[in-house]
Amino acid sequence: MIRFEIDYLRALGTAGRAASFGILLLLVYVPTLAVAADLQDEWSGVERVVTVGDVHGDYDGYINVLKDAGIVNRRGKWVAGETHLVQIGDVSDRGPDTAKIIRHLKKLEKQARKAGGYVHALIGNHEAMNMLGDLRYVHPGEYEALKSRKAKALRDAYYRQVVAYLEAQENGPIIDEAFETRWMEEHPLGYVEHRQHWDPSGEFGEWVLERNAAIKINDTLFLHAGLGPAYADLSIRQINERIRSELANPAEFEDLMSESEEGPLWYRGLARPGEGAEEYLDTLLLHFGVQRVVIGHTPGYGTIVPTINAKVLNTDSGIGAHYGGHEASLLIEGDRFYTRQRGETVPLPAPGESALEYLTEMARLKPDVRNLQALVYQLSQPAESAPVDVSPSNSAPADQTEGSSSVDAQPVTAAGAGAALPF
Repeated sequence: MIRFEIDYLRALGTAGRAASFGILLLLVYVPTLAVAADLQDEWSGVERVVTVGDVHGDYDGYINVLKDAGIVNRRGKWVAGETHLVQIGDVSDRGPDTAKIIRHLKKLEKQARKAGGYVHALIGNHEAMNMLGDLRYVHPGEYEALKSRKAKALRDAYYRQVVAYLEAQENGPIIDEAFETRWMEEHPLGYVEHRQHWDPSGEFGEWVLERNAAIKINDTLFLHAGLGPAYADLSIRQINERIRSELANPAEFEDLMSESEEGPLWYRGLARPGEGAEEYLDTLLLHFGVQRVVIGHTPGYGTIVPTINAKVLNTDSGIGAHYGGHEASLLIEGDRFYTRQRGETVPLPAPGESALEYLTEMARLKPDVRNLQALVYQLSQPAESAPVDVSPSNSAPADQTEGSSSVDAQPVTAAGAGAALPF
């Protein structure tokens, strides 16, 4: 969206309420929305947990992983009994099927509860981006999927009000045929409906505000990206209430945790650990009373990757077609952790164990992922060997590190493996 339009929308009595980003002129603005309080965010005594990483608008990949993990049958219905399913966030953007996935998750939540199970769909940075009006990664198919019979009338009405506002400004742009053509291209049919759905009072926004950003199941902490030192002293409840409040009423906050590089939706320090990561992680584990952290957010190896002495498990295998369609899930049964991929169940290393044997097996299953092959090679070399660049960005699209928290991927080195490459 062009800069003057952002400023225009934020100036219309909204005090910067970006969640209503493209529809302020079409909806009645509600200055403060109620946020779900006291949502349960800790569970114990759960015997089986399945975690699915970022799916990014790819329904086929999403449903294939659920079938492979025994969560749903071929009709997409819950068959997992008392299992807890954790979807780690980022169901949206980069693919056309976001609406279909969210609506399926909503049905699955009800089916699971009836069977004694549970569906935890966590808030990811892309859910937050859609609610806060950052639409850079919205797939054209996402607009198309929400296009209504009134789409043209809604867009035309919105355009007329934008033009009326701009024409009243002293230094506004030239409103001509070229301007209209460009504006229409930037606001396809279905754009207004998309903004309505992601508004805090809309179907998708309301659903997000009933989710958690972080949960604890048994002795494992689950959150989309990680948690940096700036927020490491907060409780799970405080994290969740803050994220939900920000997404419902962003104007009430000067700094948004939901946009912070150290927040639970953006932090990459557990997926790409640097010097001091192990010491910091141990502090984090002690604070939350857990043995492991399960995250997503950072793809690149085509499978589930243990980091920091296997105390962190990154489940973002790249399920979505945008990232190669690498379908995998994390299975937890009691105190044992496994990767489900290509029809096989592969044990993950216990905390403190080497990841080399596991990664070697996954490289056998995934010979097509260059970064994974390079990672195994690097880990098997003596510490003094020359570094090999196996940063995730080498096998993922160039824009994988998106948004306000883009992070330049750095080569991992064998030298000082306890810091730069603590697998």
